[in-house]
Amino acid sequence: MKDYYTIGETAKLLGVSTQTLRYYDRENILKPVLINDQTGYRYYSYTQFHIIDRIKYLQGFGLSLEEIGTIIQKGTAEYLLPRLAARKEALLDQINQTVEQIKDIDWYIHYFTYTGLSDESSDFYRIHLPERYVLEVPCDPEEPLSDMEIRLAEKKAKTPYSELPFRRQYGYRIKMEDLTRRKFRPSSYFIFTKSRPDHVCPDIQVIPEGDFVCFRTPILKECWDTDGLAAYFTGLQHREPILALEFEDNLVDWSDAMYEVQIMV
Repeated sequence: MKDYYTIGETAKLLGVSTQTLRYYDRENILKPVLINDQTGYRYYSYTQFHIIDRIKYLQGFGLSLEEIGTIIQKGTAEYLLPRLAARKEALLDQINQTVEQIKDIDWYIHYFTYTGLSDESSDFYRIHLPERYVLEVPCDPEEPLSDMEIRLAEKKAKTPYSELPFRRQYGYRIKMEDLTRRKFRPSSYFIFTKSRPDHVCPDIQVIPEGDFVCFRTPILKECWDTDGLAAYFTGLQHREPILALEFEDNLVDWSDAMYEVQIMV
């Protein structure tokens, strides 16, 4: 075993680049055991090899070289262990965030494919839905839809709503008398939140859990079957809320979008 190894020999033996070893030196992470005053050549000792290997190992955990440099300088397990625990917590947090992102992607895939997945044999079908939460603004039936959309966007961008996680699905509250007259006259416009907010948000409304009779229609075209609707609800009592939920099939044109009308019974 030699006393000293050149920077090239050290790099080759340990699977690092000479540039990396020079960086360690420059940043005071690990300096060569010897530098020739005349040539400037760097030399490393065998005892430094395990330090270089440890640096590589800690980098594999995602620790920064700056943090690793301090760990090496301290040189104690007592200093290392809390840093490893903190890194573990950061990774667990990243995992949780990734899992939530996957759930959001799955939800969005379902959103765009939902209206094509139904095997319902009739125009009307019944489903049970959990409690839901929406941020909504009131509508004047005579105002353009664009006005209520702008009001909702403004509210959504302000405190305390700006930090809420939303599902990108919009909808309207409507009345049965307007449905039976084949008129789209929404009383409010809303967007879903992912869950119940954990702080006070006065304009968050609760859509209660329950059974809903549903049908689908491009509601903006006002072309649904009012006779079938009236016949279906003969002898069946409906109650609020009545919702029309948008399911887009196009990213730039929403005029033909399909809506699921949900009537609580």
